[in-house]
Amino acid sequence: MTPSEYHRHTVETMLSKPQFEQVSTTLSSLADKLRVGAVMLANSSGRVIAKNVRKDFKGDITLLSTLAASSYAAANEMARILDEDDNFKMVLHEGRKHNIYVSSVSDHFFLIIVFEKGVALGMVRLFTRKTIELLTPILQRRDTRQNLSELLGGSFESLLNDELDRSLTEFT
Repeated sequence: MTPSEYHRHTVETMLSKPQFEQVSTTLSSLADKLRVGAVMLANSSGRVIAKNVRKDFKGDITLLSTLAASSYAAANEMARILDEDDNFKMVLHEGRKHNIYVSSVSDHFFLIIVFEKGVALGMVRLFTRKTIELLTPILQRRDTRQNLSELLGGSFESLLNDELDRSLTEFT
């Protein structure tokens, strides 16, 4: 990924405060309905954007999200190798005690749901599908996304430019 692609990708995955609040509420609703250990919305690089985690959950959310992103990327590469018209929409990891369900929300986001063996997979799939239907319009609203200068404030951008100008003139 080139620096400009990385910057564009990072800016595209930033949410405004209203978007973040709507996403958080939606994740909380999913977590409550399924009584899961953790629900996370992550970007395609595995960075957690929003989460709902039970207090007794012991897993490392950041590491789980990063590994889920890698696993999802590997599954999508397998889809490409098999000439699938589209990426695989979900990846399921079944364990002895816990399962992890990773599902695509868009090209930039996916959901990670960690749940215990006793939770029915069919319910996880059903409620995840409904959650994605709710999240998609929230995440597609570009007019409410904040750009970097709005987040940091105009004065920061001005100070940064001044400092860059000063440091460059020191070398000439």
